[in-house]
Amino acid sequence: MQQVKSKSLFYIIFIIFVIVGVCLRFENLDSRPMHTDEAIQAWRLGNLIEGEGFEYLPDDGHGPGLLFLTLPVLWIKSINDYIGLEEQIIRAAPAIYGSLLIILMLLFRRLIKAPGIAAAAALMALSPMHVYYSKYYIMEIPMLVLLMLFLFFSWKYLELQKLRWMIGAGFVCGAMHATKETFIISVAALVIAATVVFIYEEINKSTKARLKLKDLIKNFSIGFILMALVSAALYSIFFDNLTAIKESYTSYLNYLSRAEGSGHEKPFYYYLRLIAWNRMELYTWNELATLILASVGVIFSFLKNNDPTKRTIFLRVLSLYTIITLLIYSIIPYKTPWSILPFLQGSIILAGFGFTSIYELSNRSLKLRYISRIALVAISIGVTLNLYTQNQNALKFPANPDRTPYAYGHTSPSLVSKLVKQVDELKEIKNDLSIKVFHPETGWPLPYYFRGIENSGYYPNVVGNMSSDVIISDAAYDDDITKKIGDNYIGPDLMNLRDNVMLHLYIEKDLFFQLVNKRSEQN
Repeated sequence: MQQVKSKSLFYIIFIIFVIVGVCLRFENLDSRPMHTDEAIQAWRLGNLIEGEGFEYLPDDGHGPGLLFLTLPVLWIKSINDYIGLEEQIIRAAPAIYGSLLIILMLLFRRLIKAPGIAAAAALMALSPMHVYYSKYYIMEIPMLVLLMLFLFFSWKYLELQKLRWMIGAGFVCGAMHATKETFIISVAALVIAATVVFIYEEINKSTKARLKLKDLIKNFSIGFILMALVSAALYSIFFDNLTAIKESYTSYLNYLSRAEGSGHEKPFYYYLRLIAWNRMELYTWNELATLILASVGVIFSFLKNNDPTKRTIFLRVLSLYTIITLLIYSIIPYKTPWSILPFLQGSIILAGFGFTSIYELSNRSLKLRYISRIALVAISIGVTLNLYTQNQNALKFPANPDRTPYAYGHTSPSLVSKLVKQVDELKEIKNDLSIKVFHPETGWPLPYYFRGIENSGYYPNVVGNMSSDVIISDAAYDDDITKKIGDNYIGPDLMNLRDNVMLHLYIEKDLFFQLVNKRSEQN
């Protein structure tokens, strides 16, 4: 009876943290400007829903998975054009999938048991990194949902060796490839981990890790074919653009060259410091509790060597998979903070198992049971408050890379509060306002913010006729711009696109004075 009550309590805790996690993920979705990557994905989504199709950009565009996974949100909101893609609407998609990640912990209830489900849900719900990127319109969070399903199908296949689980794994792999090409790192890490554990079990004369070779070859072949078909169908928009299928594989050559850094070089320990203990201006960021509990989970997964069960074997695979994932990403010089989320996801599942192990260990001694439970409750409350505080701190400076470690190469808030706002004022004065942007990277995310201005153009170099109501350029183009516009414009007014990237704003003289007069009348 006591065991049933305890189990019920843990599931109540699980439900509470699901609610908390959902609230955190939908809180202030528009608190920061659009990152360049978000804006580009929004533009691609706009093309898709407006019937212009999907163009695969092997250099940095990624597959259409994120776009397809966003469509249900657009259908609910009855949005069918690019202009309707407001920040809150498109960011609702990763917020939904980030919330789903917490609920999907239930898939592993037999693996890490009820205490582990509650602990993992709490750590996932309150994870500052997970919460932050669940409000970020990029591929990572939807990708983690697919990755969690892949881990679950892999576990079930190890346990039962049924074709249906390999079919599930193959389908999800195809969807992962169509979402982001770097899924291959997670798959490779799992395969390496499974191989190492198999050898380890054979050395220890355990047969529980063995799979029927004939069935494995047959089932794997079917799963692989399904993966290729799903991936091809999604990349080609159901076989309408066959070139994209080929490019989805040749793009790995580009990724190999970019892995050297391409301006994103970081030291080997970057990811571990990012998650474990990151002291910045004003705040210290950490998910140390997750790493400590995950380490406990890894240790306990290898403690029982005598006749391990399938559950124990998969926990060992999961342990090695998580460690190998961290090592691979740490070795690659090219590093961005969101890339390490697969490692954090594996760590959270292992942390759940680590918590279960500690909880069960404390139950063995009647004398220590109540003391240990009080200690666990006290520590859990402390960790919860710490993680919640970090999430609130992230809301204060969501786009400041000096105070929030997850804000990486982010658009300056002043771009929206000053430049975009000023252009909106000019558009109220002149309905057919024209804008020209001269920038090596076409000024993203400006094309997103100016998507309602039909007469706008974006150029990587200063070329052609300068005739336009508003000219925005990279600061390096100032000499070329001023030579061509003469004294017909007021400017340059300096604007910050992001850290160390300045823009110059020029406004046609008559239009500028109309703006000044309008503001003086309003005051």
